[in-house]
Amino acid sequence: MFLYDESDATGTLSISQASHAWLAWQVAEHWGNRRFARPAPRAEVLAAIFVHDVGWTEFDVDPGVDDDGRPLTFNRMPAAAHLEIWRASVHRAASFSRYAALLVAQHFGALLESKTADLLDRGDTAGGRAAEAFRAELERLQAGWREALRQDARYQPFLDGEAWQVNASVLEACDRLSVYLCASLGSPFTVAALTPEGGQEPIRFEHAGGTRWWVRPWPLEGDRLRAQVEGRRLGRKRFGSADELRQALSHAPVERLSFELVRPSTG
Repeated sequence: MFLYDESDATGTLSISQASHAWLAWQVAEHWGNRRFARPAPRAEVLAAIFVHDVGWTEFDVDPGVDDDGRPLTFNRMPAAAHLEIWRASVHRAASFSRYAALLVAQHFGALLESKTADLLDRGDTAGGRAAEAFRAELERLQAGWREALRQDARYQPFLDGEAWQVNASVLEACDRLSVYLCASLGSPFTVAALTPEGGQEPIRFEHAGGTRWWVRPWPLEGDRLRAQVEGRRLGRKRFGSADELRQALSHAPVERLSFELVRPSTG
C-alpha cells in the first residue's frame, strides 16, 4: 500500500500495490526509443512488471496499523511479513510465465541487498538473516528457471548478457518511477536506463506542478504519457485498530489519479 500526499490535512489516497504495478506497466508499455533500449520478449517483460507485486493482494485490503494508528505501508511494516509477500509474488508470477517470474525473482534479489544491510544497521539481526536466506532461496529458483528456459528457443537469447540486463533495468526503472509517484516522494529523482549500445544513462524526473513531471532525457515513445492509478480516499490518517482501517478502506470512495510525463521540449 502507498499513501499519496500524506501532507494533505483532509486525508490521503490509499493506492494498492496492484495499482502501483499497473502504473509501472503503463510506462513500460511505451518504454524505448532510438536513445533507450526496448525490452524483449515484450509480452513476458510487461507481464513481469504488471504482476511483480501480486503477492500484496491480501495485505492491501487489511494492512493493519502501526503504534501511532497510521496504516502500514510497504516501507513501514515488519520484515518477516514483507519477505513473505515478496515470496508469494514470485510464486504467483510463475503461474503466468516462468520468464516473468525469473525477472521478478531477480528484481527482489537485487532489492534484498539494500534491505538486508538496512535491517542489520538497525540491529534487526533476525530480519537480516531471514532476508539473506530468502535471497539464497531466490537464487536457487532463478537457477532452476534459467536451466529450464535454456531449452526453449524463444528465451535463449534473453537469459544473459545485454538483453537480460535491458529487461531487468526496465523493470527496475518502471517500478522505481511508480514508487516515487505513488508515494509522492521528493523531486527531483533519477532512474537508470540502458541504451541500445549497452551504456547506462540516468533519467531525471522533475516535478512540474500538480501531477505533471518533466523527464530528461526522454526514454519513451511519443512526447508525453498520461498514466493512471486508482486509490481509495481515506478521510483521516490515523485509526484506532486494524479492523477500523479495514472497514474504512472497504467503504472509501475510489478515485482515479492521473500522472503526466512530459518531454520538456513539448512544453
